[in-house]
Amino acid sequence: MRTYVITTFLVIALLLAACQSAVLVPTAQSNETSSPPATLVPILTAVPTATALIPAYITAFCTLIGKDSKTYVPLDTPIVITWGWEAKTETQLDDFRQNNITTITLDGKVIEGTLNSKVTKNEKSGQPEVAWFYEAGMLDAGQHMITYDVKWEKMIDDGTTTYGPGSKKETLHDECQIIVE
Repeated sequence: MRTYVITTFLVIALLLAACQSAVLVPTAQSNETSSPPATLVPILTAVPTATALIPAYITAFCTLIGKDSKTYVPLDTPIVITWGWEAKTETQLDDFRQNNITTITLDGKVIEGTLNSKVTKNEKSGQPEVAWFYEAGMLDAGQHMITYDVKWEKMIDDGTTTYGPGSKKETLHDECQIIVE
């Protein structure tokens, strides 16, 4: 989608640049007085060059999956925060989606993710999974904190372990840092 927007912007910019010297001459009606021709005023003085910014995809949880708690990102890099859930069956996946209460914060503010509309297969395990994402944009230089908390309304099973009230894992919590340099 971003590539489409950037491409569209460049086409419009090129058209505007090509039309800078064009002259519009209004058609005079028989009962109107003629006015001087209108000249297009250049909006752009130079055609911008597009460099596609590749976002950094960062999971909302890190140590829960054995990753370092710190992720380093270059300044002026768009950041997309992702998270998801995997289970042995789609029924178990649906059970998670119906009973989870997931709260994710970025620098203390709750973020709302967009659910990928379809169930996909995990590349490594081949099991069904769902994923959410949040476009955080470009963050200021420095340290940024993501917290990930999940609890469940009832006990669920993902085919490997149980989660929720009375289970092996009643809640999940993780804290991850994004260091923008």
